[in-house]
Amino acid sequence: MDSLGINCLDPTRRVSFHDELYLGETQTPVQSTCRRIFKMDMQDIANSTVVLADVRRDSGRGTGTSMELMFAHMKNKIIILWAGKNDLIHPFYESIYTEKYFSLEECLDAIAYYY
Repeated sequence: MDSLGINCLDPTRRVSFHDELYLGETQTPVQSTCRRIFKMDMQDIANSTVVLADVRRDSGRGTGTSMELMFAHMKNKIIILWAGKNDLIHPFYESIYTEKYFSLEECLDAIAYYY
């Protein structure tokens, strides 16, 4: 996205926090670490113009994705959904996205338009 002049946040950049939780290696109590991750993720969304959500069947989406998309929707963020053509998308997702596409290239075009 840098080639398009769009600043991006990698949502997986906090994976090490999650790994620490599951491996029990963190010095911080688990609740505090979870709250920190949650707050930082919400701050990222609040500071964003556009949110790209990969909701393809094998994307690993789950409760966190749903919660983050609802927060983005409540903050009137532009939500671009990346879905699989044959995936059954939950009606909740269908209700809150701005645009939905079936290829990453189409998603990036939409993001560039809104950004």
